[in-house]
Amino acid sequence: MTSKKFYYQFKRIDSFLIVAMLDFVLLCCLGLSHSLLWILFIGTMGLWIYKNFFPQTAVIITDDFIKIDKSNPIRWKDIKSAEFKEVRLFFKDKKVLSLIPQKNIHYAYSPLQKNNCYFGPFPIPLYGILTPADEEEIIRLVQKKVKIKKINH
Repeated sequence: MTSKKFYYQFKRIDSFLIVAMLDFVLLCCLGLSHSLLWILFIGTMGLWIYKNFFPQTAVIITDDFIKIDKSNPIRWKDIKSAEFKEVRLFFKDKKVLSLIPQKNIHYAYSPLQKNNCYFGPFPIPLYGILTPADEEEIIRLVQKKVKIKKINH
Protein backbone atom coordinates (compact mmCIF):
# COMPACT_ATOMS: atom_id res chain seq x y z
CA MET A 1 0.00 0.00 0.00
CA THR A 2 1.44 3.36 -0.94
CA SER A 3 -1.43 5.74 -0.17
CA LYS A 4 -5.16 5.35 0.38
CA LYS A 5 -7.59 8.30 0.49
CA PHE A 6 -11.04 8.24 2.02
CA TYR A 7 -13.63 10.96 1.45
CA TYR A 8 -16.58 12.21 3.47
CA GLN A 9 -19.97 11.16 2.09
CA PHE A 10 -22.48 13.87 2.95
CA LYS A 11 -26.25 13.68 2.54
CA ARG A 12 -27.45 15.72 -0.44
CA ILE A 13 -30.42 17.17 1.43
CA ASP A 14 -29.12 18.54 4.71
CA SER A 15 -29.61 21.52 6.99
CA PHE A 16 -27.56 23.88 4.77
CA LEU A 17 -29.80 23.21 1.78
CA ILE A 18 -33.00 23.48 3.83
CA VAL A 19 -31.90 26.80 5.38
CA ALA A 20 -30.92 28.11 1.94
CA MET A 21 -34.26 27.14 0.40
CA LEU A 22 -36.27 28.59 3.30
CA ASP A 23 -34.22 31.76 3.06
CA PHE A 24 -34.88 31.98 -0.69
CA VAL A 25 -38.63 31.56 -0.14
CA LEU A 26 -38.49 34.32 2.47
CA LEU A 27 -36.52 36.52 0.05
CA CYS A 28 -39.16 35.99 -2.65
CA CYS A 29 -41.97 36.83 -0.23
CA LEU A 30 -40.23 40.04 0.86
CA GLY A 31 -39.46 41.23 -2.65
CA LEU A 32 -35.80 40.09 -2.99
CA SER A 33 -34.53 43.31 -1.42
CA HIS A 34 -33.07 42.36 1.98
CA SER A 35 -29.28 42.26 1.80
CA LEU A 36 -28.85 40.27 5.04
CA LEU A 37 -31.07 37.51 3.68
CA TRP A 38 -29.08 37.51 0.42
CA ILE A 39 -25.86 37.11 2.40
CA LEU A 40 -27.38 34.21 4.36
CA PHE A 41 -28.66 32.58 1.16
CA ILE A 42 -25.37 32.92 -0.73
CA GLY A 43 -23.37 31.72 2.27
CA THR A 44 -25.48 28.63 2.97
CA MET A 45 -25.74 27.69 -0.71
CA GLY A 46 -22.00 28.21 -1.09
CA LEU A 47 -21.28 25.92 1.85
CA TRP A 48 -23.69 23.30 0.52
CA ILE A 49 -22.12 23.40 -2.97
CA TYR A 50 -18.58 23.28 -1.55
CA LYS A 51 -19.45 20.38 0.74
CA ASN A 52 -21.28 18.31 -1.87
CA PHE A 53 -19.48 18.98 -5.16
CA PHE A 54 -15.85 19.20 -4.08
CA PRO A 55 -14.46 15.99 -2.50
CA GLN A 56 -13.67 16.48 1.19
CA THR A 57 -10.76 14.29 2.29
CA ALA A 58 -11.49 12.54 5.57
CA VAL A 59 -8.44 10.29 6.01
CA ILE A 60 -5.22 9.58 4.11
CA ILE A 61 -3.36 6.43 5.14
CA THR A 62 0.14 5.59 3.92
CA ASP A 63 2.84 3.19 5.09
CA ASP A 64 4.55 6.03 6.98
CA PHE A 65 1.75 8.23 8.33
CA ILE A 66 -1.95 8.92 8.71
CA LYS A 67 -3.57 12.28 8.03
CA ILE A 68 -7.04 12.92 9.43
CA ASP A 69 -9.15 15.67 7.88
CA LYS A 70 -7.19 18.94 7.82
CA SER A 71 -4.73 18.10 10.62
CA ASN A 72 -1.02 17.58 10.10
CA PRO A 73 0.04 14.00 9.30
CA ILE A 74 1.23 11.89 12.22
CA ARG A 75 3.74 9.08 11.75
CA TRP A 76 2.71 5.59 12.74
CA LYS A 77 5.76 5.28 15.00
CA ASP A 78 4.37 8.22 17.04
CA ILE A 79 1.07 6.42 17.72
CA LYS A 80 0.96 4.20 20.80
CA SER A 81 -2.44 2.62 20.19
CA ALA A 82 -6.00 3.32 19.09
CA GLU A 83 -9.32 2.92 20.83
CA PHE A 84 -12.98 3.17 19.99
CA LYS A 85 -14.77 5.96 21.84
CA GLU A 86 -18.43 6.79 22.06
CA VAL A 87 -19.49 10.22 23.25
CA ARG A 88 -22.68 12.21 23.18
CA LEU A 89 -22.48 15.14 20.79
CA PHE A 90 -25.46 17.21 19.58
CA PHE A 91 -27.84 14.85 21.45
CA LYS A 92 -26.59 11.78 19.57
CA ASP A 93 -24.03 9.12 20.38
CA LYS A 94 -21.01 9.46 18.10
CA LYS A 95 -18.44 6.71 17.60
CA VAL A 96 -14.84 7.47 16.64
CA LEU A 97 -11.59 5.60 16.40
CA SER A 98 -9.22 7.73 18.45
CA LEU A 99 -5.49 7.40 17.88
CA ILE A 100 -3.46 7.70 21.09
CA PRO A 101 -0.07 9.40 20.54
CA GLN A 102 3.15 8.34 22.25
CA LYS A 103 4.26 10.41 25.21
CA ASN A 104 6.61 13.34 24.61
CA ILE A 105 6.13 13.64 20.85
CA HIS A 106 6.51 17.11 19.43
CA TYR A 107 3.59 17.73 17.15
CA ALA A 108 2.00 20.95 15.89
CA TYR A 109 -1.65 20.62 16.92
CA SER A 110 -4.31 22.65 15.18
CA PRO A 111 -6.70 24.67 17.41
CA LEU A 112 -9.39 22.02 16.92
CA GLN A 113 -7.01 19.26 17.96
CA LYS A 114 -5.98 21.17 21.10
CA ASN A 115 -9.59 21.63 22.22
CA ASN A 116 -11.10 18.33 21.12
CA CYS A 117 -11.51 16.98 24.64
CA TYR A 118 -14.17 14.35 23.84
CA PHE A 119 -12.44 12.53 20.99
CA GLY A 120 -8.78 13.30 21.56
CA PRO A 121 -6.47 15.03 19.07
CA PHE A 122 -6.57 12.28 16.39
CA PRO A 123 -10.17 11.04 15.94
CA ILE A 124 -11.36 9.15 12.87
CA PRO A 125 -15.15 9.63 12.57
CA LEU A 126 -17.18 6.41 12.45
CA TYR A 127 -20.66 7.89 12.71
CA GLY A 128 -22.07 7.88 9.22
CA ILE A 129 -20.14 10.55 7.34
CA LEU A 130 -17.99 7.87 5.70
CA THR A 131 -19.41 4.88 3.85
CA PRO A 132 -19.64 1.68 5.95
CA ALA A 133 -17.14 -0.01 3.61
CA ASP A 134 -14.67 2.87 4.08
CA GLU A 135 -15.10 2.72 7.87
CA GLU A 136 -14.33 -1.02 7.87
CA GLU A 137 -11.30 -0.57 5.62
CA ILE A 138 -9.93 2.26 7.76
CA ILE A 139 -10.29 0.11 10.89
CA ARG A 140 -8.54 -2.78 9.11
CA LEU A 141 -5.66 -0.57 7.90
CA VAL A 142 -5.19 1.08 11.31
CA GLN A 143 -5.28 -2.34 12.96
CA LYS A 144 -2.34 -3.41 10.79
CA LYS A 145 -0.26 -0.53 12.19
CA VAL A 146 -1.31 -0.19 15.85
CA LYS A 147 -3.22 -2.15 18.48
CA ILE A 148 -6.90 -1.16 18.81
CA LYS A 149 -8.43 -1.26 22.30
CA LYS A 150 -12.07 -2.09 23.02
CA ILE A 151 -14.94 0.42 23.03
CA ASN A 152 -14.67 3.02 25.78
CA HIS A 153 -17.91 4.60 27.11
